This record gives sequence, structure tokens and C-alpha cells, in this order.
Amino acid sequence: MEAHHHNIAVPCRCGGQAKIFGPSGYAPTSHWGIYCSKDNCEKMAITDSLEESIERWNEEQALESCLL
Repeated sequence: MEAHHHNIAVPCRCGGQAKIFGPSGYAPTSHWGIYCSKDNCEKMAITDSLEESIERWNEEQALESCLL
């Protein structure tokens, strides 16, 4: 049996939750991305795959916490 590894997007540093968007029936060539659920926060990470978007989002949140 193989182990499955799932990346999880951490919450935004502002306190908002990470929201995921990606390709759909209406936009099948759309990129994958993560954005903050708070309307006044503009943080976002967009790439060609869900895994890359989660990794970029998590890295940006970690870097921001180091700067605080």
C-alpha cells in the first residue's frame, strides 16, 4: 500500500483562511491558485499546479512571519 502525501495550505498571516481556485468547466485552462478569504487582504499565490500553488502560498506565509 502506498502512502499518500497531501500538502495543506496554512491559514493567512492576517487571520483569513486559504481558499483554492483552479480549472473548471467554465475555464478549463485556468491556473491553480490560493487566496485569502478576507476581503481586505490581497495575498495570493498562482501557479500551473495545485501542489506548486500550495507550496508557494506556504513559503510566502512563512517568510512573512519571519519579517514580523
